Amino acid sequence: MDYTQLYDAIAAAEIITIFRHQRPDCDALGSQFGLKKWIRDNFPEKKVYALGFEQATQGKFPAPDWTEDREVRDSLAIVLDTANLERADDQRLQTASYMIRIDHHPKTQDFGDLLLINDKAAATCEILANFFASTNSIVSSETAEYLYMGLLTDTLCFKTSNTTADTLKAAAYLAGFSIDIPVINRLLFDHPYSWFSFDGCLHQIVEVRGGKMACAIVTDDILKKYHLSGGEARNHVDLFSDVIEFEIWAMFTERIENGVSCYDGSVRSKKIVINDIVQSYGGGGHKNAAGVKDLSEAQMHELIDRLFARIPSE
Repeated sequence: MDYTQLYDAIAAAEIITIFRHQRPDCDALGSQFGLKKWIRDNFPEKKVYALGFEQATQGKFPAPDWTEDREVRDSLAIVLDTANLERADDQRLQTASYMIRIDHHPKTQDFGDLLLINDKAAATCEILANFFASTNSIVSSETAEYLYMGLLTDTLCFKTSNTTADTLKAAAYLAGFSIDIPVINRLLFDHPYSWFSFDGCLHQIVEVRGGKMACAIVTDDILKKYHLSGGEARNHVDLFSDVIEFEIWAMFTERIENGVSCYDGSVRSKKIVINDIVQSYGGGGHKNAAGVKDLSEAQMHELIDRLFARIPSE
């Protein structure tokens, strides 16, 4: 991938706004704050804002920045890890004078003036690591830590099928900047006892279909009992990933708005392509990892049925 246009655009801009998707994960936030820190280190005269509204549910990241509409309009906007324009967590990016999109999701929507998309990369943080490596620039340990967090979580500790030699090279490159790998792992994956108890609850409520699919529906009452947000609960979806027999696993969490239940879901698989099914309900993601939101109960059950039907019968 040629990063010359990206570097030149950053070097030329006076104001840079950096965006990511709603309900951000560590790849979205790691790439956003990693890029911001890198720009500040290498171009200290520039105004740089990491914009958005929602906070992380995993890892430790700074609070989002804020700036006036006028500065967004005058800025170079860089949107990261966002496959659909409507998923950006600040729609003001559409008013920016120029937009660059950097992403590793399969291309499903055309937006942006310059597209740097590599759907073979395991994470957007992998793409940025390669970009930084292509330049003769300052890469601080803080920048490397942000990117490493995104790389580690999007690959589930390098266990997913999209983990490649290039992914491991990017991780080794980031590790070379004196990051504390054991501390990062504990920060991302150590949890309080209440989360351990919640895992026990999931073992009780999970529905196993045909011995090959696991699905847990977490009600609002359960979320309140364990003091979890929906996003925090769905981070537990991979509790089922190490079961040999499960080909697909999913978790849905209930939200009650104006007395009406709606459901957000995370879906995973070992090898079976599932993102096309999830996309038909307004969701998105990768072929083996996808998410969806704002489903009715009927839509949720229909989606579960369609996912189960995708599993080949013996």
